[in-house]
Amino acid sequence: MMWPILWLAVFLPCLLGRTIEEGEVILTPHGMGMHASERIVIPVTDGLLPPLPCVMHEAGVHDHGSSFSKGNFHYLCNNGTAEVMACVSEDGSVIQLGRTFVKNGIRHKCNVAADTVTYEQESMCYENGVHYNVGDSFRNGSFKLTCRDEGVAIDGCYLQNSIYDVLQVGESRIVGHYRHECEQIISGKVRYTVKVIGCVRDDEVYNINQIFTDRHVRYQCMQDGTLQVLGCVDNGLFVELGRDLLMDGLLHRCYKVDRTTFYHKFPCETSLAECIANSITPRV
Repeated sequence: MMWPILWLAVFLPCLLGRTIEEGEVILTPHGMGMHASERIVIPVTDGLLPPLPCVMHEAGVHDHGSSFSKGNFHYLCNNGTAEVMACVSEDGSVIQLGRTFVKNGIRHKCNVAADTVTYEQESMCYENGVHYNVGDSFRNGSFKLTCRDEGVAIDGCYLQNSIYDVLQVGESRIVGHYRHECEQIISGKVRYTVKVIGCVRDDEVYNINQIFTDRHVRYQCMQDGTLQVLGCVDNGLFVELGRDLLMDGLLHRCYKVDRTTFYHKFPCETSLAECIANSITPRV
């Protein structure tokens, strides 16, 4: 935000009469006529003109050598001329001519160019000990942040393990077996997530609907990323989950205890029911 330019104020006296010896000098604020209500009259004694005070509109009269403030400027009265000595912010902070001052996320500038002084006030952002100008972008964790007039805003999410690739808020992208999402959840909050497309078991990724066998147990990868147990496999023989099979004197069992699937194979010389009744069910 830039504040309006305020010019270096120069206030000159208005002298009435043919010569100074005639006895008085009338001073008015710069740009006003001799009948201005804020005029002052200075008597002249023995033809000597004393150091002149400064007369400023809506700022009163100030003696030569004194300093005073009006608006965003601090002045020194120099024989009738109010010279700008510094700029002043709304909270009273003084910014010397040609200097820049940062406070509470606001940059204050007191610029000098030729015979003019300008005071500028610009919003800044302060994040993790660093000041940023409006329009600057920077990274904080997984997020791309941008400094705006109203503060810091999240503009996107950096892809995992990437320095430059950024997802816009609301965008998703598939990279390999993973879906990256930069999601706006509630008023101003953004969440970055990485989801496996498929299922993961022992650090292996399986595609949706893919069927595979691991340690005698046959699985299928479901749409929601979970693994469904189909049954058990041994040397090409498939036993459906929850079923028991007696074949060639061997009992094949495929069952679950809590969340663990077991496959057992052992000799059975009696009936299926007797072998199951005498079998040992593991505890988990």
